[in-house]
Amino acid sequence: MQVLRKMLLSFRPDVYEKIKSGLKIFEHRRNFPDEPIMAYMYVSSPVKAIMGIVYLDKRHCLSDWLEEYKEDSNAIARIKEYMETYHYRYAMEIAKFQETSKISLDDLRKNVPGFVAPQMYIYLDNTELLKYIESNLKMKDVYVEHLFDGINGSQVCALECIFRNCDWRFYGIFFYKK
Repeated sequence: MQVLRKMLLSFRPDVYEKIKSGLKIFEHRRNFPDEPIMAYMYVSSPVKAIMGIVYLDKRHCLSDWLEEYKEDSNAIARIKEYMETYHYRYAMEIAKFQETSKISLDDLRKNVPGFVAPQMYIYLDNTELLKYIESNLKMKDVYVEHLFDGINGSQVCALECIFRNCDWRFYGIFFYKK
C-alpha cells in the first residue's frame, strides 16, 4: 500500500461544494506535484475552516490533453480556456472525497502557533499542524469516490458534464453513507 504525502490545500467554498456533491472530478492548478496526495481541505472565506479530505490521484498535463482530444473541438476550446484564462497547467483526478467535522481558522490559530491559512497548499508531513488536524477531525457521512476508466472529451475541463452530457458507460461515481 502506497503511503500518500499529506498537505493542506486551499479551496473556495463553491469549489468545495462541487467536490462534495461529486460534480467536480478534476482539480485544476497552475502548479502541483506529480504524485498522489491526501489533502485536508481548507475552505476559504467566509467559511475559514478545514472541513474535508480529498484524495488526488493521477496528474494530467493540459497541454497533453490538447493532443489527446484534438478531434473534439469543444474539449479543445475548454482546455485552451483553462490554460489561457486561468493559466492552469495541470488537472488532478479527484479519486475520493471524505466530509469531516470543521476545524475553524480561529481554532487553528489558537492551537497551532504561527498557523497561516495557505494560499495554495502546504505539506504537512511530520508537522505539529498535521498532529493537531488528525487528533481533532472526525469523519462525517458524505463520502464520494470516482472511477476514471475511459474519460472522454466531454469530461475534461468541464464542471457539470456529469449531470448533463457524459456517457455513463465511461464514468463511475459512488456516494456512500458511512
